[in-house]
Amino acid sequence: MNNEIMNGIQQPNPNEQNQIKNPNYVNSSDSVFGENKFRGITPEFSKKELEAVTVNKRIAKEIKMEKYKIAFLMFTSIICSIVSAFFIALNYIKLQDGENFLRIDPKLIPSAAIMITILILSSIVMVIALIDLRHIMIDVKGYKSDLLMGKERIPFFIIKSYKKIVKRHIYLNWTCFGIYLYGGLTTLILFLVNKSDKVSLDSEIMIFIVILSLTAIIQIFSLIFNYSRKGNIDSFYGYEIVGVAEQIALKKAANKFCMLIFFTILAIVLLVIFIPYFIMRKKSDKKLWWFL
Repeated sequence: MNNEIMNGIQQPNPNEQNQIKNPNYVNSSDSVFGENKFRGITPEFSKKELEAVTVNKRIAKEIKMEKYKIAFLMFTSIICSIVSAFFIALNYIKLQDGENFLRIDPKLIPSAAIMITILILSSIVMVIALIDLRHIMIDVKGYKSDLLMGKERIPFFIIKSYKKIVKRHIYLNWTCFGIYLYGGLTTLILFLVNKSDKVSLDSEIMIFIVILSLTAIIQIFSLIFNYSRKGNIDSFYGYEIVGVAEQIALKKAANKFCMLIFFTILAIVLLVIFIPYFIMRKKSDKKLWWFL
């Protein structure tokens, strides 16, 4: 009996072996039972204790990059919200003589519908950025707490950021392609309509040209930024922290999602364009198509 007990003490814990073999988990007190993972309770460290923790320069750089990205999104969304709200006010706040409160030429004021759309999209981006900021702050606090407890592992926010980087260039390319396609077609339509003397759409055309130009600039810098961050993480750890098979699966899922969104929007746009066209031809007793 005593020999069995002694043998059991000397026998290595399989969970500890798995933790050592797992590159994401170097030193931890977490325990695994079957498929459930139980994490030991982490004590609440003071703000002063957390600020005193020395984080590796590469990881600290990744933290800063995440915060810079969030700050850029928040700044851009705030500027867009202010500008769109300003033009919305010019469209709806009128003086007694019917002029806007700044007496700006109505031809220079963009359409209220476009400005409302920009305001809604900017608000959504701002909310998402605030949520991401909260998540990164919680993750960094958890990582520093682990360091104070003597645990060294790949931070969760690094793995999460790495997966986002893998998918981000796909989302970015699809989004930019959609903006180029729909924005370019809209600009062309507005340009053709603007040739008539009945309507002046100079401000709307200028807005779409600016949007297309900014999209191209953002796409180029974003791709460079993403590849730089991925290379920084790979060079620090010496390997890709997300396996090749998982990366392929992430890319496939991102492509499927983007294709679904793109063709759904395309179907909606075509319906919006062709349904009124068919109705008008039907009322005029004309064929829907030349061959029907």
